[in-house]
Amino acid sequence: MKFTGLFLTLAISPFAFSGEIVASKDIQVLALNGAKVSSSFLSVKNIKAEDGNQQVVVKYSTNFRDGGLLESRPYILTVDVQGKTEITTNKLYSYAQASQKLRTGLEWFVENEKEQYQVKAAEQLKGDGFIPYSDIEGLVSTYNNDNDIEVTSNSVKKITTNSLIQQYKAADIEQKKQFKMWLINSETK
Repeated sequence: MKFTGLFLTLAISPFAFSGEIVASKDIQVLALNGAKVSSSFLSVKNIKAEDGNQQVVVKYSTNFRDGGLLESRPYILTVDVQGKTEITTNKLYSYAQASQKLRTGLEWFVENEKEQYQVKAAEQLKGDGFIPYSDIEGLVSTYNNDNDIEVTSNSVKKITTNSLIQQYKAADIEQKKQFKMWLINSETK
C-alpha cells in the first residue's frame, strides 16, 4: 500500500506545476511569489510555477568587456505564466548603453505560449544598508503590504475595499464572529 502511494505521488508531482519561468542570459530570478529562489554560484534560469499570474523579482546582471560588471536593482513584476514563459529585457551591447538604460529604467518583456507583451508595471525594490537586497523576502513582503497586494500560489491581486466586503459576505457565521472580535480588540488597543 505504501508503495502505491509513493508511486502515485511521484507520478502526479511533475504535473502539479504546468508552467515554467525561463530567464534570459542576463537576468537573475531572485524570488517567486515572495519566496526567495534558491540559487547557487550559477543563477537559476528555469523555475517551475503554476499557470496564472505570478509575482517575480528579477534583476539584470552582466559583465561587459568594455567596462565591467553592471547590475540593476531588483524589479518586481507580475507575469502571466502560461506554459513555458520567458522573461527578457532590452538587448544591451555595451557598458555605456547598459548604464544609461539602468539610469532611465529597463523595459521588461514576457513571452508565453499564448502571447508576447511588455510588462507595464515594473517597479524597482528599494533596500537600505550595507547589503540592501540580502533579505529579498522581507523587501517583497514590505512592498506587498505597502501596496495592498495579496499573493497566493497562482494569483496576484490588489486588495480593495470591495474585495474585503466580498470576502466578508462570503464568510460563514463563525468567520464573521472571529473578524468582529478581532476588530473590537484592535480598536480598543
